[in-house]
Amino acid sequence: MESLNPPNQDTLLPYTILDLSEGGHNLCGRLLGDMGAKVIRIEPPGGSQTRLRGPFTPDSNGNDKSLYWAAYNSNKKGISLSLDTEAGRQILLSLVEQSDAILESFQPGYMDSLNIGFGTLIKLNPKLVHTSITPFGSTGPYAGFVSTDLVTSSMGGMPFVSGDPDRPPVRISFPQAELVAGSQAFAATVSALRHSRNSKNGQHVDVTEQISVIWTLMNATPFPKLHGTDVKRAGAFRKKGSIDARHVFKCADGHVSMMSQAKTLNGFIVWMLEETEVDEEILSFDIDNWDIKIDSDPDGKDATEFTRLEAAIENFLSKKTKTEIFERALSAGLLVAPCNTVEDIRQSPQLEARSFWIDVYHPEFGRDITHLGSYLKMSETPLKVYFPSPAVGSDNEEIFKSLGISKSKIDTLKKQGVV
Repeated sequence: MESLNPPNQDTLLPYTILDLSEGGHNLCGRLLGDMGAKVIRIEPPGGSQTRLRGPFTPDSNGNDKSLYWAAYNSNKKGISLSLDTEAGRQILLSLVEQSDAILESFQPGYMDSLNIGFGTLIKLNPKLVHTSITPFGSTGPYAGFVSTDLVTSSMGGMPFVSGDPDRPPVRISFPQAELVAGSQAFAATVSALRHSRNSKNGQHVDVTEQISVIWTLMNATPFPKLHGTDVKRAGAFRKKGSIDARHVFKCADGHVSMMSQAKTLNGFIVWMLEETEVDEEILSFDIDNWDIKIDSDPDGKDATEFTRLEAAIENFLSKKTKTEIFERALSAGLLVAPCNTVEDIRQSPQLEARSFWIDVYHPEFGRDITHLGSYLKMSETPLKVYFPSPAVGSDNEEIFKSLGISKSKIDTLKKQGVV
């Protein structure tokens, strides 16, 4: 059967995607939509659970609406469909026949229990890519376990490497596991779609939050094998030889991050000398050979020197703003950067120059909502926001009409709670 989204020269991903995912997994469909795929967001007639996630903002009628939903469901068409009904499942099967991929984050076995699992769908559409995004995957002793971001992040090791060494592990404050899994599901789905296009064979893509988080640990994973011990949490410090060198410093309006190497340390001493008196003992330190001294000092004999220098720099920076410090670092070629807040990012001249922020009109809100722009720039096929996140069932008539379902039939299905 002909695809709902026939290829054209302006579409980077000429595919039709059915998105039944929830939460941060919605990012997968959002990224596919950004690349031009026709993503159809399918949710129950009463609305997706993701719509209950904050932050919220009033719509044109004064009712709270989810900005979380708006952020991760832009560039998607929206239909309502009850999979608890036979009629709803039949409509889904009709959509599958005309689609290239389906995304879902149900518990393993749930779709099979409704006779709409991978085994059924692949027979209906042999080229279909079926991407499942779950906490622990569809196999193994934890398959089917219900989880939260805290659980999957912890079981993926992320909190263990975060925080101070003398305190318990710390989770990153904004939930990451779902979003990391969503972005990895995007890459996996695109790869599987390419394989399907070339081989005419679809497949099941099984993405787990736990493993997605493990992949963010990078060089922490080989430590037990290579060093016989886990990587140590360092917090605001970085191990340099035998010394724990601070790399986050408090300043007048927040914090800055810096590399404690010879050029940077010398650069700050020069700045300090321009504006204040510097202790003679600190000036006597052999900063030019600092890196070599630290690396060849297994007993930490130079730790006292470094502690005194670090304290002097921290005291000096405490009276400077992030902008002042960053501008000085740029002019002097120092490895220093501000620890930006979200508001700092919003005001970034670099992002403004790249037209990163986009105002998109949302009919539900009755006004423009500022969105993150494209995460990359492509000279021939630029990514863009084609349309805002859908209201519940906002595209029912358009999508169902493409299946040959009449307006009167849609009205009947609505009364029956199917759509």
